[in-house]
Amino acid sequence: MTEISVIIPTRNRPDYLQDAVTSVVAQSLQDLEIIIVNDGDSPLPQFSDKRITIVDNHRHGHVPARNNGIRHASGNLIAFLDDDDAWIDDGHLARAAKLIARGADFTFADGIMKFPGETNARHFAMNATAESLSHDNTILISAVCYRKSLHDRLGQFDEALPYYWDWDWYLRVARAPCTIIRDDHLAVNIRIHASNMSSPSNRDARAENLARLARKHKIGPLTLKNHTDFVD
Repeated sequence: MTEISVIIPTRNRPDYLQDAVTSVVAQSLQDLEIIIVNDGDSPLPQFSDKRITIVDNHRHGHVPARNNGIRHASGNLIAFLDDDDAWIDDGHLARAAKLIARGADFTFADGIMKFPGETNARHFAMNATAESLSHDNTILISAVCYRKSLHDRLGQFDEALPYYWDWDWYLRVARAPCTIIRDDHLAVNIRIHASNMSSPSNRDARAENLARLARKHKIGPLTLKNHTDFVD
């Protein structure tokens, strides 16, 4: 069995996707598969790496795309990389796999964000616990790695939470309870651009979805924030 399944959901961003895949191929841990779940309608780049599988999600949305990727995954571990992000540490997966081999169920690392018009990148470096996750989402999905078997215990991602499916998943994992370990190194570059899911144009929909998350987990009231609110 493959050690890690890397799932990349994508929609009409072929240039970004190429960078994301390149960063996966460069990982020192090579026992992996790359599952690209295409939720768009534009042509994808041509990839020659035989570890890459393309899955058509028929434009059903990005959370169903992630669940689709899980269904196709054959690895013991799952790692996600959004198509507009890229790993900047070629040892990221190796470090995560080692932590899980030592007993972790779920790992996450830090990242950098470069804002338009700024020269220097800012660091996203936050811890997360079951308690803190009841107030804030301080985990980057493109920096997580976890045991695939968690889905057997906890089910799939909640498709009724298109903006906060990740926060919902982290809460479910933390409350299972599972062992969550932060690996405090810079693993991923998070691109900041106008079409990010957390852009201001989505504010009303995000607020409604946040309220749904709070009701589901009996937490809150929660303050509407972006990951960009936590950077230096």
